[in-house]
Amino acid sequence: MNLWILGWDLSTIARDPAALVDGRVFNANIFFPAAQTLAYSDHLILQALAAWPAWALTGNLSFCYNALLFGSWVAGAFSMCLLARELTGSRFGAFVAGLAWGFWPFRSAHLLHLQLQSLYFLPVAFLFLHRVVAARRRRDAMALGAFAALQAISAVYWGVIGALALVVGAAALVLTAGRFRSGVLFRRFLLAGAVGAVLVAPFVIPYWKVQQREGFARNMYEAARHEATWTSYLHVPPGNLLYGRTGLLRPPAGAPPSRHEGPEQELFPGFALLALSIYGARRAWKADARPVAAVMLAVAALGFVLSLGPDGVRPLYAWLHRWVFGFQAIRAPARFGVLVTFGLAVLAAIGLRELAARRHGRLLATVVCAVVALEYLNVPLPSVPAPSSTTPAGKWLAGAQGEGAVLYLPLDADLGNTRFMLESLEHRRPIVNGYSGQRPAFFMGFVDTLNLLPSPEALWALRDLGVRFVVSPAPLLDGAAATEEGLPVTALPLVERARFEDALVYEVSWSEEAETLFPRPEPPAPEDPGAVPFPESERLAFEVMWQSAATVGLPAGDAALTASRTAEGAAPDGAAGGWHLAVELRTAPWVSRFFEAHDRLETWTDALLLPLRHEEHLREGRRVVDRVTVYDHDRRTVRVGDGPGMPLPRAARDGLAAFLYARTLPLVPGFEAQFPVIEGGRWFLVTLRAVGIERIRVGGREVEALRVEPRIAASGGKQRSLSATLFVTTDERRLPLLMLVDAGFGSFRLELVDHESR
Repeated sequence: MNLWILGWDLSTIARDPAALVDGRVFNANIFFPAAQTLAYSDHLILQALAAWPAWALTGNLSFCYNALLFGSWVAGAFSMCLLARELTGSRFGAFVAGLAWGFWPFRSAHLLHLQLQSLYFLPVAFLFLHRVVAARRRRDAMALGAFAALQAISAVYWGVIGALALVVGAAALVLTAGRFRSGVLFRRFLLAGAVGAVLVAPFVIPYWKVQQREGFARNMYEAARHEATWTSYLHVPPGNLLYGRTGLLRPPAGAPPSRHEGPEQELFPGFALLALSIYGARRAWKADARPVAAVMLAVAALGFVLSLGPDGVRPLYAWLHRWVFGFQAIRAPARFGVLVTFGLAVLAAIGLRELAARRHGRLLATVVCAVVALEYLNVPLPSVPAPSSTTPAGKWLAGAQGEGAVLYLPLDADLGNTRFMLESLEHRRPIVNGYSGQRPAFFMGFVDTLNLLPSPEALWALRDLGVRFVVSPAPLLDGAAATEEGLPVTALPLVERARFEDALVYEVSWSEEAETLFPRPEPPAPEDPGAVPFPESERLAFEVMWQSAATVGLPAGDAALTASRTAEGAAPDGAAGGWHLAVELRTAPWVSRFFEAHDRLETWTDALLLPLRHEEHLREGRRVVDRVTVYDHDRRTVRVGDGPGMPLPRAARDGLAAFLYARTLPLVPGFEAQFPVIEGGRWFLVTLRAVGIERIRVGGREVEALRVEPRIAASGGKQRSLSATLFVTTDERRLPLLMLVDAGFGSFRLELVDHESR
């Protein structure tokens, strides 16, 4: 993925450098027809500018990537040398600090994450922080803001982590240096903040727009899955010469898999560096370097505590997650661990300075540096063959006249698309495929449907999307298959334009004959709704219980479902007789510690309970999403937010409308019905079956209820991971007394606790 991002940036600089100025560079070619898809991950624009000379000379993307990767190590080491030399005045101290910051095992653990190698601006920002406090010069404040901004621009993670480190470091430095009453210093910090904000803003705005449109954010549950533990600081990559290949600091062979393994957990700073830093901190505290030691101890402590994620100091992490801008982007809190090595590196520089001043100190310092280097040695570094920069299909698409989006088959949900992303750099046409840190809401619907090519459903999806070319590794319909299906190959709205050893290129070309032979597919027409089981309005209140093998049930929150008849002019179509449906969900306090939610979903329907408009109002911690879905049953399209218009199956309903619709059906034992449900542009076929009467326990008493089982299949025929069982009253009200839901990540029991209707 990062190779594609770098390639997109470099080719944009070459073809249209103005796109970097007006923000068009963010309109990358993946996830067609989504916009600003470069902002789904780190943009790497700064890195691309640095690599541009190498690209201009060689045109070799893999060379540029490797040059940036290893150049980042050297640049990080050099910048830390500058900081340590200024703070300690010691060449040996500067060398060991640079060695640690440039080459500690975290670097080799994250070879695939080019953006995480860009730690070369943070030491320089701290250098100017010390100068601002020491001399209070405007130029130093402006440089502080500029280098802090450059660190934020280079990687989203380092922007958030670096900003917190600078704030904590500034506070520690001001307090220990006795400058906390200086109005001039306060104004210098404001100046630094203003400079940083101005420089960062053009890069932040596209991310903010995408977040508002798509609702991207990480909750504390996700963060807890990628947090560190104290043992993470004793983990090294498998290629580490001393501790990885020998297994000394690696999980034993045959150990069960754990979420506390992998690159995010490999935070080992080195025993020699740790010993040096302890010695340096003790010596500094007794000498005139106490402010420096205080800053680095504070930064290291901040990094260690926050690397433990929500399961560390939860109140602190939760407060930062709620109130600090950008903190919600943190999926892997373990990366805060870089601040531990940052602080230890400078403290070790002080320690080595003190050692070098002793008798035979230079020899001792040389030996210590060699030990540090030996602890960091990784041989050989893992590598993969460089991908080809050109393919026959890519070359053909680059030369084809006219615009048009491309679909590569198979369409994968994740990493399988990265090969096609790289191939798309040759022609730069929009592609339906994509892989990034996030993905648009409609994408999984495409994965379900388009992999069914050449089915009529997939062919019509191509037409609705406006896809022009399809690249397939094998023929989509050969003559024998066509004969078996009773279809003439010439009528297929896919015309073969080029055939290569590993791919075929088709052009989507519809004709009247194709429309006749491949009519738009329709799910089975559901029966019309019966009478709504209440006259004008209804309110249902549920207690939500979380269940596991170890617990009978814990209160996880509450849900309230309301329905009311719309008056004339109140519905989106202005007609009377429709319905307004809403559900409000709120998590319990203990759940809110890792996933806070106060969500409201609303749907307006017509008299047949067909949705006209759906609104999502999600309030999940700092994640705020307000999204509207509009249903056009005449044109048979549904549009989610500003996204593309997507096919709307006949009589398809959203989840809220489908829930009420199901209650209007003649639910008696043995009854079965099918109807389409659409959510987020992805439609499912629900088979609803009334099983029989059972006795259940609700509200502390036993009652008779009808067991109803919906079976949910995606449009591609795959079963959805969510399954549910409902128990409704046996009278005409069909009140949902109990709902058992298995969502894959947990099981929930929703029990009716209050009901009113009129």
